[in-house]
Amino acid sequence: WESSIKNQVSFKAVLVSIAFYFVQREGDIGTTDRQIPKMSQANIENKKRKVGELAEEVSCPYLDTIQRSFLDFDHEHSCSVSLQGGMHIYGCLVCGKFFRGRGKATPAYTHSVEESHFVFVHLTKGTFHCLPDDYEIKDPSVSDIRAALHPTFNISDIHQVDSNTNLSRDLFGRKYLPGFVGLNNHNKTDCINAVVQALTHVAPIRDYFLSIKHDASQTEEWTASQKAGKKKNHTTNRSAIQVTEAFGELVRKMWSKERFKSTVDPHILVQSIIVASKKRFRVGVQAEAGELIAWLLHQLHVGTKRFGSSIVHKTFQGSVRVTVKEARKIDAQPNVEEDDDRVGSGDEEDVHAGAKDSKDAHKKVVIEETTKDTNFLQLTLDIPEKPLFRDDAGGLVIPQEPMVNVLKKFDGKTLTDSVSRSGSTQRKRYSLLKLSDYLILHLDRFKSNNYSREKNPTIVAFPVKNLDLHEYVFGGERPVLPTEEQIRSMSVKEIKDALRSFGKEDIYKGAMEKDELVEATINFLCRELPDLLADKYDLVANITHQSPADVGREEKVDPLQEGSYKCHVQHSATRQWYEIQDLHVQEIMPQQIG
Repeated sequence: WESSIKNQVSFKAVLVSIAFYFVQREGDIGTTDRQIPKMSQANIENKKRKVGELAEEVSCPYLDTIQRSFLDFDHEHSCSVSLQGGMHIYGCLVCGKFFRGRGKATPAYTHSVEESHFVFVHLTKGTFHCLPDDYEIKDPSVSDIRAALHPTFNISDIHQVDSNTNLSRDLFGRKYLPGFVGLNNHNKTDCINAVVQALTHVAPIRDYFLSIKHDASQTEEWTASQKAGKKKNHTTNRSAIQVTEAFGELVRKMWSKERFKSTVDPHILVQSIIVASKKRFRVGVQAEAGELIAWLLHQLHVGTKRFGSSIVHKTFQGSVRVTVKEARKIDAQPNVEEDDDRVGSGDEEDVHAGAKDSKDAHKKVVIEETTKDTNFLQLTLDIPEKPLFRDDAGGLVIPQEPMVNVLKKFDGKTLTDSVSRSGSTQRKRYSLLKLSDYLILHLDRFKSNNYSREKNPTIVAFPVKNLDLHEYVFGGERPVLPTEEQIRSMSVKEIKDALRSFGKEDIYKGAMEKDELVEATINFLCRELPDLLADKYDLVANITHQSPADVGREEKVDPLQEGSYKCHVQHSATRQWYEIQDLHVQEIMPQQIG
């Protein structure tokens, strides 16, 4: 048993050839006196498959040296010696460090010889190698490491994500609920953590990134799609693809049941955001959640865009009609005779003194109104200003406003003052034409001027369930739905046509009898669809900024930089709300959120 690995492989090959010989000879033994039952073709193929797996399996005598408690694949994949990144980075499974290459004179090869650490994993491909002998390891005992490095989800796993109530355990015995795990804070990156927590609980976004495997490179898919159309800025798209890949990998790790630790480090995503935003969002400087989520959604749209559409636009995009009123000055008397300002005339004394006044006097103010339909990914809501005077006790009165009052900006009647890029004053009126499946409402609390930044402390009360927005939608008529009696009197063809008009062909494809088809149609058209068309929304996630009590006094401290962000998300199966702030995850009552 002291033979080398090559001899072990050749010995298994001999066993394989003998096994195939007996399998093929069994069919020829039917002419003897002793009848031996023939093997079915399925059993033969099954034995061939098992024997093939045995031949492909390549074990390693150093697998018992792996230290799983030292492994952490959340950090940036770069060599710890040369600090180089790229595709060919290997992780030592004994000490957990990352090294480049596996050939001779590479950091990984040198580390294996000097430290006697022989088992490595390719951090991009997920393959295992033994150095310095340089052969690939194929052993089922390391499948848990591959699952921790690159988690994968099949269709059944994705369908069971919302209904899962079982707690998982990490290597240290700590329990955690997949999808509700803490994220490390890299010095004022809690805004990134809160935004990621909120987006990963939006079902279409989450399911899309869970369905993508790490082997399916976003770069290759984007290149193939761009060949069919017009190419854009390569640098911008490359940065967006890197952000998308890092975000997708983080989503899969957050929802994985096979984690080695109960928390996740978003280091790779933070580094991608810093590079793609050109240090607009960086470590050590607190970002504003509204700006970050708008920028991140655009990056994810570019990274997931396939032939003109993306999962981001399908989930969050709506349309709004903007009416702009702007005052402009025009010349009312273009043919008025000009004064003679020549020397010697009687007008030269008054020309320079009243030139400006005369020009303004001849101009007429006209109100111009323009209307434009545009798309949106989030709606920014203006909060009423805080009071200027203190109360009798010497403190500021914090006003409270319901969400209905804040939403008046989009009622199609209220005019909002704004300043255009040219510096002129405008008045805008907003009318919602189409709402998205998932709506992002941004309460604009921070106002900046030349001297400081202020935070509006006004409390906005909002419902956790059934936020009705039908009064703010002006885009066309709603479809007329049939009643239960009308559905029962329809023929099968008419029922299929009604379901096909709403894109629900799967309902009649799964029905065997007409009674079953009728009941399924009534359940959808009379119970489920009216709620979907009612423009009612339930809260999925809530991001809030919390400032210390002494911040903002006498305008000496920046409330954005001194405060911190946290996120509230709900577990669909148990209806339990959780408050997640960096690494801290705790249960919370819904009354404390709204």
